Amino acid sequence: MERHKAHMDRFYRLLADLEKYPDQGGYLRDYTGRTPFPTRGVYFFREPGQYRSSHTDTLRIVRVGTHAVSANAKSKLWSRLRTHRGTRSGGGNHRGSVFRLHVGAALLAYDGFALPSWGNGKKMPAEVRASIAARALEAEWEQKVSAYIGAMSILWLNVPDAPGPTSMRARIEQNAIALLASHGESLDATNPGWLGKYSPRLEIRQSGLWNLDYVEQPYDPDFLDDLEALVESMKKPH
Repeated sequence: MERHKAHMDRFYRLLADLEKYPDQGGYLRDYTGRTPFPTRGVYFFREPGQYRSSHTDTLRIVRVGTHAVSANAKSKLWSRLRTHRGTRSGGGNHRGSVFRLHVGAALLAYDGFALPSWGNGKKMPAEVRASIAARALEAEWEQKVSAYIGAMSILWLNVPDAPGPTSMRARIEQNAIALLASHGESLDATNPGWLGKYSPRLEIRQSGLWNLDYVEQPYDPDFLDDLEALVESMKKPH
């Protein structure tokens, strides 16, 4: 337990260093394509009111993610963040963002509202497209998701490696999630009222993260050395 706590504290110290760099730590809703995001990277989301148990002045990380981990994938960091954020008008596409999917499902559960089409299919079902009322209902919940996620603050790490499942970005993402989740026994318990407690997914409720993958895996503490080197490298112009 003490070893795990030391690793968690080091992780958060490194993110505190990362936040000192320009453009870091803002609300997702305020970012645009003009922000000088790196082409490839790892992102970390923090949620208002969700603080670390042992450091009550530090917001805890509630989601870790990356992009382009399949060979030859072309997606960029900002395009992934923009998909999570939704459109400038507040709309969005939960079928293109698993983060939006999970937040929306939890919002629906919290409100006790049934929306069977939510998460149904990789594309909007034909019966929803054909119904003005059904489309409007989905759009209403997409707006709620955009407002919720847009109020989260973000940090990001420049990791300019080639796409692939063995990339450094994948290593940082997987181990950060595993460290934070710690098999559902995180040192940083969720604060009262966290929306994720209403998620239909046990992995989210237990881990305190809006992640499913890697929450049950052990972490390699050596990834913290890689994280430190990447944070340090961002001091240099790219």
